[in-house]
Amino acid sequence: MMRNILILGAGKSSIALIDYLVGQAAEQQWQITVADVTAELAVQKTKKRAHTQALGFDLNNDTERKALIANADIVISMLPAALHITVAQDCLALKKNLVTPSYISDAMQAMAKDVEDAGLIFMNEMGLDPGIDHMSAMQLLDELKLKGATITGFASHCGGLVAPESDDNPWHYKFTWNPRNVILAGQGAGGIHYLHEAKKVELSYKELFHNTSLMEVEGHGLFESYPNRDSLKYISAYGLDGVGTMYRGTLRVPPFCKGWDMLVQMGMTSEEETSTNDLLEHIITELKHIATAGNTLKDDLLQSIGLVNALQSHRDETIVPAKFLQNLLEVQWKMLPGDKDMVVMVHEIDYVLAGEKKRVQSSFVFIGKDAEHTAMAITVGLPVGIITKMILNGEVQRKGVLMPKYAEIYNPVLEELKGYGIEFKEKMIQ
Repeated sequence: MMRNILILGAGKSSIALIDYLVGQAAEQQWQITVADVTAELAVQKTKKRAHTQALGFDLNNDTERKALIANADIVISMLPAALHITVAQDCLALKKNLVTPSYISDAMQAMAKDVEDAGLIFMNEMGLDPGIDHMSAMQLLDELKLKGATITGFASHCGGLVAPESDDNPWHYKFTWNPRNVILAGQGAGGIHYLHEAKKVELSYKELFHNTSLMEVEGHGLFESYPNRDSLKYISAYGLDGVGTMYRGTLRVPPFCKGWDMLVQMGMTSEEETSTNDLLEHIITELKHIATAGNTLKDDLLQSIGLVNALQSHRDETIVPAKFLQNLLEVQWKMLPGDKDMVVMVHEIDYVLAGEKKRVQSSFVFIGKDAEHTAMAITVGLPVGIITKMILNGEVQRKGVLMPKYAEIYNPVLEELKGYGIEFKEKMIQ
């Protein structure tokens, strides 16, 4: 019996998901429908292969959207996170299971009882980060607890970066996913919170990028990590009550954070309309301070993106700095056809076993194939595809609004990911 999979959204991260599903469609008896704003965008990913259909659709057209969902056996939302709830409400009403790679929002969580009562699975946080981070962390934590270890500290870091062979700018960065999310990192509601040595730390946005830590991943060099959102909520989610450290961070290659902090302090990530003349005056003043301090690194970083010249060409205009910066950097930091990206994920867990204090580092580094089949697309898309197969085949028994922190989910997903080269290496570092 043919089963229908509906994928809403054909953005950068969808290619590996679609490839995975298409590769098994004949054997699994799947028909895969990919819908985006225009059919052309969807065709770019389906490539008119067998068992696929590419459609254009309007998310705001209730009749059209509900008709698509009604015809599906399972729905995958690869839309921007803010749009998942509209799809989720339809899936609940039409009794359809749902998969997303995004964080569980308050609105999604509020549906939990109704979803569970309906016997449905709304699997969220099923990509890279969130997703592989949860699964790999929980697998290691559960193994340690099974040995009798007491967990005293947990830190997890993940970054989507440019691969060393394609690294050709002083920021050591190119866009491999939604540029807007990079520009606005740290500005989300709820603030930045983590636990360090039994003390709660709360940072303002202005403090974020100069509160970083350095770490080395064997064979891959030095990285810097800046705090990511609210880490405290994962204490209970991971079953880590009583830990002294709980931290989740985003990885970059130095000196990215030093340069980005400069842009933040200059007001270039603001979403409030500003005069270019005022911005230029502020930036030129800052540059004088930088020159006086002899900080050629910051000057080199700023010059490499051509910010001052770009603003000067828009004198006497009113702009939204964050949008202006995004437009500029999308040109400067664009992945070229031959470029490759890299995903790095690191967990560091402190624990006590048989009276001894220990620390284990678990990490994976994954290089993309090309500018389309990126490491980011692969590591986001594959977990979504694998869990979709598991749900369709009745291998997930839990119901409700879920994240993949359970052994019956993370063990088979992580095992299958090994076949694609996504595998963690463990190292005792203390």
